[in-house]
Amino acid sequence: MNAHAVRQCYRVSFSSILRQETPQQQQCRRTISVLRPEITNKNTANSFVNGLSLEEREHLSDALAHVHVQNGGEQKLTSKLLAVEAFYCGIPFLGFGFLDNTIMLCAGEYIDITLGSALGISTLAAAAMGNLISDVAGIGTAGTIEQTTKRLMGRSSVLSPAQRGLARSHRWVFSGRCIAICIGCILGMWPLFLLGGDDDEKKQESKKEGKTERT
Repeated sequence: MNAHAVRQCYRVSFSSILRQETPQQQQCRRTISVLRPEITNKNTANSFVNGLSLEEREHLSDALAHVHVQNGGEQKLTSKLLAVEAFYCGIPFLGFGFLDNTIMLCAGEYIDITLGSALGISTLAAAAMGNLISDVAGIGTAGTIEQTTKRLMGRSSVLSPAQRGLARSHRWVFSGRCIAICIGCILGMWPLFLLGGDDDEKKQESKKEGKTERT
């Protein structure tokens, strides 16, 4: 049997899951059971999927999802399940918010002390430069935070692809991310406890001295 005939058998077999099989479909199923490779690990599964066309992969994905639902593998979309999904999706953003504010405050304070005194730039300008450094650092740490979170928690989602595509799921995930990043930003303000009010007076005096020297 040539490759085209095998692919045709796959198409017929996958689509037959959703309806009653004909004798031709049953023959195709028996042919696939003989010709298909034994999938015992992730590598053999990847090799099997790579040998399929885009259309065949779509049929396979639909068939697997249908069988998953038939076997009771997909949970009902409840508020509790959506809350768990929002929690999983929000954890990385808690880390983003924490690092963003921490780096911004530390970098902004350092810039304000050094360049602020030397060039006489304002505190807001120093904060903007600190935010620039924080954003650049966030680009580099985004992937690391996501991978670390997934490794520690064991998973990044509790919903199926079909459930994640629902508008209700999007609203819960968006809310979870917003709440998480707000909490992360609040926790990331911890450097403010280390920066005393006396430092502000010293910085103002340093800026005045810098202006005097330039004049």
